[in-house]
Amino acid sequence: MNTRSLLSGMAIGAVAAMILDPSRGARRRALFRDKAVLATRKTGDAVDTTMRDLANRTRGFAAETRGWIAERAVDDERLLERVRARLGRVSSHPRAIDVEVQGGQVTLRGPVLSAEAQDLLSMAAGVRGVRSVINELEPHDSPEGVPALQGGGRVAGPRLDLLQSHWAPATRALVGAAALAAGGLAVAYTRR
Repeated sequence: MNTRSLLSGMAIGAVAAMILDPSRGARRRALFRDKAVLATRKTGDAVDTTMRDLANRTRGFAAETRGWIAERAVDDERLLERVRARLGRVSSHPRAIDVEVQGGQVTLRGPVLSAEAQDLLSMAAGVRGVRSVINELEPHDSPEGVPALQGGGRVAGPRLDLLQSHWAPATRALVGAAALAAGGLAVAYTRR
């Protein structure tokens, strides 16, 4: 008899003794059933959340793609909101920056840290619908002496989920599926 069979038999026997125990077996079976029901419910919730997240991301990606392909004229108010929405990703003090839009031309004004100025201009130029960017920013090497740059501002960080510390449900599912596929390919390749 090999060791694996012996250990498997011992484990099966221990589980059977715990579950079939006349004095505490009913309680253990109820606990096991409750944990199985909870695990099933949590798995269902996670699958539902992941599917909704994936569907929303797919719709968003399709809308963004249609927007880049169609190239419709964008009104100044919408363009202003697009630029303001992205300021926090490249600026530690986005409220210090005044954004003005006129005829697709974006003007950026206000105090900004020198290290962030170029990223701000690049971000504004990359917004869909922007025709040109006018730089009227006041770069400062440090926030000292500039009231608008005081406080613990922070840059929101990357938009790409893979670079964030907390992944969205769809990202977790896709990365997990890719890892499983890569592992399967590696196993298949080594068996050759």
